[in-house]
Amino acid sequence: MKVTKHRDKILEALREWFRIHKQAPTLEELCVELEMKPQQKATLQRRLQTIRGIDVDWDDNVARSLRLLNLDPEGEPGLNIPVTETLRYLATGLSDWGTLEPKKRSQIPQSLRLGMSRMYLTSLLQGNEQVPSNIPEFFDWSKKPVVEWEATTEIPHLSPEVTLIEDGLLSDFALQWQVTGSDVENQVQEKVLQDVLEHCRANQLEEAYRALRKLIIESPVLPYTEFRRIISSTQLRPLRDFLLKIYVDLVDLVEDKTYHFCPRCKYVMHKYKNTYICRSHTCEKISAKQGLSCLPTISKEDAEELKVVTPGVHRYGTIPGIWELDLAQKLTKLGLRVTLWPEIDEFDLLVEFSKKIRWAIDVKDWSYLDEERLKKVDYRHDMAETFVVFPHERDDLLRIKVRRPQLEPELGGVRLMLISEIINLAEQNLRKKNHA
Repeated sequence: MKVTKHRDKILEALREWFRIHKQAPTLEELCVELEMKPQQKATLQRRLQTIRGIDVDWDDNVARSLRLLNLDPEGEPGLNIPVTETLRYLATGLSDWGTLEPKKRSQIPQSLRLGMSRMYLTSLLQGNEQVPSNIPEFFDWSKKPVVEWEATTEIPHLSPEVTLIEDGLLSDFALQWQVTGSDVENQVQEKVLQDVLEHCRANQLEEAYRALRKLIIESPVLPYTEFRRIISSTQLRPLRDFLLKIYVDLVDLVEDKTYHFCPRCKYVMHKYKNTYICRSHTCEKISAKQGLSCLPTISKEDAEELKVVTPGVHRYGTIPGIWELDLAQKLTKLGLRVTLWPEIDEFDLLVEFSKKIRWAIDVKDWSYLDEERLKKVDYRHDMAETFVVFPHERDDLLRIKVRRPQLEPELGGVRLMLISEIINLAEQNLRKKNHA
């Protein structure tokens, strides 16, 4: 008998049980209902685990806590489980697991358990049981290309290179898929940076907002004396309380004998095996390609004098901001007027050729081309053009040139470009303007 039939029998037995009883059955009682022997309790428990979080759930170490998640047989979840939902649970679960203290990592986070259950059941329903069934197997699987899982064929634009874990850290792909709200770093992003944005909009602090954004991009690591001077400055004093949350003591964030810093983003590096790598895989690839050398290391004693942005601010403020600043600088060198985060971050760059010809640009550092997120970018009717721009280094994953003919017609006038293309287009417009 296939495992999918076991699922049907278990659900049917539980519905019948709850029709008669108020209390949940014990495993022994459920074995009797299923005409199984009491010594088959472990087998039943394994079968229940495959549908946990989908059809049933229970409280660990609590007797008679087994419950059905959907009593209506016509509306059973799990018969058609979206793989996108499963990926979000898996990515979030990996992130949640990474925040646990080492001694607590035997406790599987709810999000990861739900993701693995959905993954397992999806593969069973498709007749393919070659998926991880425990944590060690799952971590091995997470380092392999996601497309090797047959269920992901329904996801468009998925590169065969992306994995969930890369070099011991969550990959950029996983970060893009994780669900907000449960991960510590996501909370930093959603809470602190979002609070800064809302505070600045409410109080019309456009210049202060711009100064803070530039600060976390250009100086993710600061000497304590410099940090004290900055938070007392006229421009950033209104955001002092936020800066005290954004910057933390380096020695409290990382405990090490020596500290290493990324040559691209300048942030403290992560120890992986016998070397040090940047927390951003993009930085690693660009540093290797350009032959950038690591910055000088410092001792623990010297590190005590440094403040650094939190990992969440680095991930969601510093790293994408590097692309934004770089593009702004290149367009400015062409003689264009460029404003970063205009109207307190309505979009990333306002590029002005003249009073009548202006571009709105949003810069996206994505590892997966998410159509739903693209559709949320508003076309600016007060601009000549609205662009979503991606780093050229991402094109091997995103394939913008190939995919934009099919995507742009659905975006209401928003155009997709690579950074190199937007610079070339700006140069063409300037030549036409000068010729005229």
